[in-house]
Amino acid sequence: MDKKHRPEEPLVSVGLPTYNRPEALDRALDILCEQTYKNIEILVSDNASPDDRVKVVALERLKQDTRIKYFRQDRNTGVLFNAEAALREANGKYFMWFSDDDWRAPQFIETLVSQLEKHPECDLAFCDYYEVKEDGARASGYPVSHLPIFKPFTHKNRLWRRLLYYWQDAANGKSNLFYSLIRKTALDDLSLSKISGNFSYLNMDGLIVFNLLKRSHLALVSETMCTLTCGNVKHYDDGVSGKGDAKRGLWRKIRDFYQHHQIDRKRFLENTQHPVEVLGIYTLFLPKVCFLLMQPVKRTFRQRWRKFKETVGTLYYRLSSKAYGAGTIPPGDKLQLPQVTLIALATKDVEATYQGLLYSCRGVDFGDVKLISHYKPEGFDDNKVKYEAIEPMATIDDWCKTVVYDLGDYVETDFALLVHADGFVVNPSSWRDDFLEYDYIGAPWPLPEDDFSYRDIHGNIVRQGNSVGLRSKKLLDFPREAGLLWEPLHGFYNEDGFICVKNRHIFEDAGMKFAPLDVAKYLSHENMIPEIKGIKPFAFHKWAGSNRIYPRF
Repeated sequence: MDKKHRPEEPLVSVGLPTYNRPEALDRALDILCEQTYKNIEILVSDNASPDDRVKVVALERLKQDTRIKYFRQDRNTGVLFNAEAALREANGKYFMWFSDDDWRAPQFIETLVSQLEKHPECDLAFCDYYEVKEDGARASGYPVSHLPIFKPFTHKNRLWRRLLYYWQDAANGKSNLFYSLIRKTALDDLSLSKISGNFSYLNMDGLIVFNLLKRSHLALVSETMCTLTCGNVKHYDDGVSGKGDAKRGLWRKIRDFYQHHQIDRKRFLENTQHPVEVLGIYTLFLPKVCFLLMQPVKRTFRQRWRKFKETVGTLYYRLSSKAYGAGTIPPGDKLQLPQVTLIALATKDVEATYQGLLYSCRGVDFGDVKLISHYKPEGFDDNKVKYEAIEPMATIDDWCKTVVYDLGDYVETDFALLVHADGFVVNPSSWRDDFLEYDYIGAPWPLPEDDFSYRDIHGNIVRQGNSVGLRSKKLLDFPREAGLLWEPLHGFYNEDGFICVKNRHIFEDAGMKFAPLDVAKYLSHENMIPEIKGIKPFAFHKWAGSNRIYPRF
């Protein structure tokens, strides 16, 4: 989705502090130069790297792209001062810091600029993200999503968002709002030297965010368009980071923990003069320390509980295999489905959707595998999955309409299997060749509890139709060819209801076949209805009942 920048687009300055990692710098410049938002300047601030290749990489790249600018410190000034040096060179309306070992989706800047342009009352915009290790693998022990952590900072009440920011555990990622897209005027009003104790406080990033939240609330995007690398050496130890001799006694550890948070409190107090905020921070101090002391116990309990559930789930899965039947695919062989395209349409939960596609391919060779989305997720493998770019979708109704009228444009095989972030192929051995005798098969629906749901034009109850399922190319192309109007069913624009209930008679009159319940119950499960008991499905949708054993990404 390459596009030239328009003159009316505001300039975005990207501060790229770097030190002695030429390969990481080169990769970072690739990520930034490939952003779909083109009106940017990339400010490489080299912290006097001993490795001359850093300078060589920067100078070679700026010859290729005039948006890149290179600055070098005379001496190693520390990571904090170097971050501020990049800001000093910025000319844009908006600014963002970018670490040379992190990743951003190609649409990252474009999406966040759109947010700040739509919300002039906000000074910073960010998205969901996840932590990775230096090798790119997802790091364990961190929140699955940071949206609940960031949500309080979208509140319009200043006192509420600032006190909740102080209360939160920094280990959960609150300080990573430092990597937001930020209105430059908001940063110009701050003294980074004062905030950071003349660039000596390791938590300068968190204190900058604390000050930004004084001016405005956060504009938050739900998509995961960012990764941050953890476990590497980016910072120096300021003496209060909690690191120390692992052999310290318990009481000494508690004492050091208490002293660390006393220093943390002092720094927050240095950054507010509001009497109510000062009182709130003093009041919250002891409850916060006690709460954080309990977190290791809570984490240990969660880890053991999760391990217990995984063990029970694995045991259940193995014991149930006999009841389910052996399936038709010999162990070690892959199911061959050249006539089926595995496809996902996602402008939400893109990362998880991509992983669902990969998981679906473990035991199946599909004719084609496609991800249709507004950006390529981190680590995307073009050899395994084909990518088709689309614009982001504002609502689920937009998604449903696209599935009904446009999904067929991306399918060249006789059939398509539509999967989601929360529904994909889990049991290849449960495939049945008679699935291909039908034009539509979806997870079975429950019996309705009223006198109008799940009923076609003739009043017949429809028992299957959930969107995770199989569709023929003929069915995919039909709504647009037949000129079917996009109309709701009982007030909702659900694509499966549109096809399987509201317009079912039109599809059937055109010669298309919908699988009966006795067939659909083998393809996919969503609702825990009696008819699916004892059946291991080919695919699933949502983690309810017996579906809880299937993986979450």
